[in-house]
Parts: sequence; structure tokens; C-alpha cells
Amino acid sequence: MLQEQGSGRSMEPSLPGDIAAGFAEGELPPGRDGHVNGRPVNLPVAAGEPWVGIVANRSSGTGGNNILVRRLVGKLGKLGFGTEVAWTPDELKMLVAEAESRPGCRCLVAVGGDGTVSALVNEQPKVPVTVLPAGTENLAAQHFGLRRNTAALARTIAAGQVLRADLGSAAGRRFLLMTGFGFDGDIVTRHHRARTTRSGRVKPTHRVAYVEPILRSSLFYRFPYINVAIEDPGREETLRGTTVFVFNLPRYALGLPFAPQASPDDGLLDLVVFRDPGPFQALYYLWRVFRGTHLDHPGVYHRRFRRLTLTSNEAIPVQLDGDPAGFLLPSGDGAARDGRAGPGQQQEAARGWTIEVIPGAIDILVPCPRTAASSPVPLVRCPVLR
Repeated sequence: MLQEQGSGRSMEPSLPGDIAAGFAEGELPPGRDGHVNGRPVNLPVAAGEPWVGIVANRSSGTGGNNILVRRLVGKLGKLGFGTEVAWTPDELKMLVAEAESRPGCRCLVAVGGDGTVSALVNEQPKVPVTVLPAGTENLAAQHFGLRRNTAALARTIAAGQVLRADLGSAAGRRFLLMTGFGFDGDIVTRHHRARTTRSGRVKPTHRVAYVEPILRSSLFYRFPYINVAIEDPGREETLRGTTVFVFNLPRYALGLPFAPQASPDDGLLDLVVFRDPGPFQALYYLWRVFRGTHLDHPGVYHRRFRRLTLTSNEAIPVQLDGDPAGFLLPSGDGAARDGRAGPGQQQEAARGWTIEVIPGAIDILVPCPRTAASSPVPLVRCPVLR
């Protein structure tokens, strides 16, 4: 709550009547420009007032994130926070810059799935980030104990703790969860194409929508080999496989523990290589993952590392934090990844993808155990949750 200067009375930021009623009834979704009835959803922010930036993705999961944003803005207003909401990539960039330059920003909230979190992470925010999960898997939110509950998240924002976490970097792009090369990348790429309309709009999705791309990848993916060169001084190693994962957090889709020892605060990434080709072998590996015995199999290689480079003689599809990230291109092929890479990244793609850890690169705001505070408290850094 805000305190009026010179008095003991508390104040709450107010909204125009029709917008406030919409928040109460839950029936006034923002327009494409992030406004309701032609007016901004944001709560007004006075000079020096604590405020929260919200990054929202309408296409995450099965959709409906407009309602979540409205509810979160209302809960934060009751705790004395103004808000700014970004709905587009351009607005996201401006919001991250504003959070760094304008005083009082408590944190930035990603309202969406792991792809929304990844987009925010890649803008390299200087303030803590947190998540209101609204996607398909929500692996980042699950790992850090963040629920799809606007009231609980508002309390976390007011009185939570900050955990400093590592990030991975793959050819210059950052990831919080993992990156995958090969069969997994092909599935993610096919799924993304299926949910993208001709106009470029990305439709909401659900787990069942992965069935078709999994079947198509099983029928048509050729499982070319990927070369892995680990470059840690004194621990160099070269190996190859057909599907390569690098994890910063331990779990993958469906909560599968591909890298159960992975931790976001150890200054290391976890490499998991599945060596043998073929769809039936891939299904067998997956069965071993379900059982938790895959790391004992001779066809599966696991180790922890700080830096490696991947190369291949064929184009390899890549996913990063569950979204397609282009292709690992054959040596000497200077084409950009999916046409989205900059000049420096084109050169990186031509000679292989370098993957490395960035220790302590991001602050994540998570719930404080047994806290009941309802007013903002200083953010305290604590060890990462295990």
C-alpha cells in the first residue's frame, strides 16, 4: 500500500470506472494494442512509486492470458504497485529498457509459457524476473515454485526472495531451460510450423498438438550425426551422437528428468548425448528416460561442462527453451539461422554452434517460505532452490 505524505492514510491507485468494473467482472479483454475500451490496462505510476513490468503473450498455451493480466494488475494495485504491460516484441524491448532506467521497478513478469520467459531473458533485464505460468509445460515456473495464481504471485512480488541463476548461451542466444539438436529440434520445428498461420500469427497450442509432429519426425527425420567438442581446459573431449541436449534445469517436457543433476547455480551446464540413430532407438531412449535409467545406458553420454562446440555435415534442426531456433548448418554454409541471425551469428553458424554457461546471469524472484507480508520488502538474495 502507498502512504499519503503527511498522513497515516493509505491509498490505492484507481482505474476509470468502466475498466475497474471490467477487472471485477473479468469480461473486458484488452484490444490488440493492450487497451480496454480505448484506455490503457496499466495502473498509473507516480514518480517514485514502486511499479512492475508485465510481459504478456496472447498465444501461450491455450490462450486466455488477457484475463490473467487483468487479474494480476488488479492484485498488484491493491498492494500499491503501478504496472506497465507489454504485448508485442517491440513493447518488450522498450519495457526492459524502461525498467533499467526508471527508478522503482520491482521486477518484470512473464505471463505466458517458457517461450515468453525465453524472450524476456534474451533482452538481458537488469531487474529480477518472475513468471505467471500460462503455457503448455511451464518448466521454469515449476522449477522455481511459481503457480498460476495471480494473488500468490502478487504476494511474491511484494515479499519474495531473489535467486541468482546461471544461463546458457547457444550461438549468442540465451536459454534458461535447455537447448536440443536433432530429433527433438525437428519435432519442435514441425510443431511450430503447424501452429503458425499464413499471416504469421502463432496460434495457441496444447500437448495433443505434438502427436502429429512426433509421428512425422519419426517417419521422415534422417538422424544425421552431430559432432561434440568439449573445450573445458584440461578436460577436452570429442564425441558424436544423433540427438544432443544441453540442460541448465533438470527437467524437460512432461516433467521428464533428462538431466536430474542439473542445477542453475553451479556454473555448469549438463550435456546429454543420445548416440544411436533411428526412431525406434529414440523411443527406446525415451522409455529409459521415463524409468530414470537412461544415464546408465551405454548409448547415452552425460557430463557437465562450461563450453563446447557442435558441428555437423548436414543441417540439424535446433530448439531452444521449447521454441525453434533455426539450424546447425554444415561447415562452410554461411546462411543465417532461419533468416533471423545477425552478421556475427551467421559466422557462428558457419563454423558450428558454441554453447557455454553464463554464471549468475539473471535474478529470479520466487516465493519466500512461510511469508505472509503484504507490503513491499527489500529483495533478499538466497541460494537457488533445489
